[in-house]
Amino acid sequence: MARSASDVLAVHLLLKEAGVPYHIPVVPLFETLDDLDASEGVMRQLFNIGWYRGVINNHQMVMIGYSDSAKDAGMMAASWAQYRAQEALVNLTEELGIELTLFHGRGGTIGRGGAPAHAALLSQPPRSLKNGLRVTEQGEMIRFKLGLPEVAVETFDLYASAILEANLLPPPEPKAEWRTVMDELSDTSCDIYRSVVRGDKDFVPYFRSATPEQELSKLPLGSRPAKRNPKWWRRKLTCHSMDFCLDAKPLNATSMAWCGCGYSKNYG
Repeated sequence: MARSASDVLAVHLLLKEAGVPYHIPVVPLFETLDDLDASEGVMRQLFNIGWYRGVINNHQMVMIGYSDSAKDAGMMAASWAQYRAQEALVNLTEELGIELTLFHGRGGTIGRGGAPAHAALLSQPPRSLKNGLRVTEQGEMIRFKLGLPEVAVETFDLYASAILEANLLPPPEPKAEWRTVMDELSDTSCDIYRSVVRGDKDFVPYFRSATPEQELSKLPLGSRPAKRNPKWWRRKLTCHSMDFCLDAKPLNATSMAWCGCGYSKNYG
């Protein structure tokens, strides 16, 4: 993930030191709540470097992450941070005359950004799709959305029609009072979510007793480990294993990601 401009520049340095003779685009990824909020500042630092502007040839792709942001802050705070980050990046690149393509790193479940493709694209900020988009389809979603020729054509139809509609009939920009409400809801829901997932001493025992987390972590499947560090369990458990466990438990599969949303609306 790109927490600072140096994270992106380090990749370019690695390519240079490795002697790569051709251009490989480097795509910054902003995913956690803090990284999403800092994305405009990070990209502005990069764009202010003349060498970097020459390398990208005035075209930048930026990846917006959904999985870790929902795991980090809960669904409402993550969704609002993703919207604000995209909006800020669109405004920044328009100010500097740079073509921006957004890369949406969505997963299959709601907790990892999964949603009906057409509706999800139409909910993006105005002008964020004017250069098209890139999106991940991974795991079981490849089979669900692209497994049969007819299904694959329908999937591409949904993407194409949504992009056309978003550009021809762009959604309105949020009013100032809407932003104020969303800021309050986001902050409140994030506090509640983190108080449960990070602050409640009973959360880890509950999670381990109510889900097959420990059993699933022993299976030789998946694209990454169940957790990246035995310490700091709550923060290091990967979003993929967390969602897999929630899908397997006898409760609402998306309940964790939505934790705090209901309270924040009642509070507001």
